[in-house]
Amino acid sequence: MSNKKIEVMIDNEKLIVELYMDKAPTICNMILDNLPMEGTIQHAKLNGQLFFATLPLSCDFENKVPGGSLNTGDIAFYNPRNQLCFLYGIGTDEPLPISHVGRIVEGLDRAEIVGMRNWMTQGSRMKITKIMD
Repeated sequence: MSNKKIEVMIDNEKLIVELYMDKAPTICNMILDNLPMEGTIQHAKLNGQLFFATLPLSCDFENKVPGGSLNTGDIAFYNPRNQLCFLYGIGTDEPLPISHVGRIVEGLDRAEIVGMRNWMTQGSRMKITKIMD
């Protein structure tokens, strides 16, 4: 199964995210099957340089890793709170599990802007709009 790319707009910043269809097919298909989708961005201030949006979706863990094992640019889904998470910089050694579902392949510099903006004033709007070719 080949990976899919989606466009994520946060305010005026565009990110292209590659979803790991082979490693987390249930979560990735859940996202794809519910497009377009919106959410409000919050900064996870205790978990390093990470922001997230709560989605109206729920499922079990897939491709489960400790939160602290994520790298800059990784995308994860925190299943207990239905949060799509974007690590734009340095994370923490968070031991709780998270589902690693993808990676930012374009716009990591824009994700850093979103992260810094929402560190100061949370509430940017996110729209996952389309599947990229």
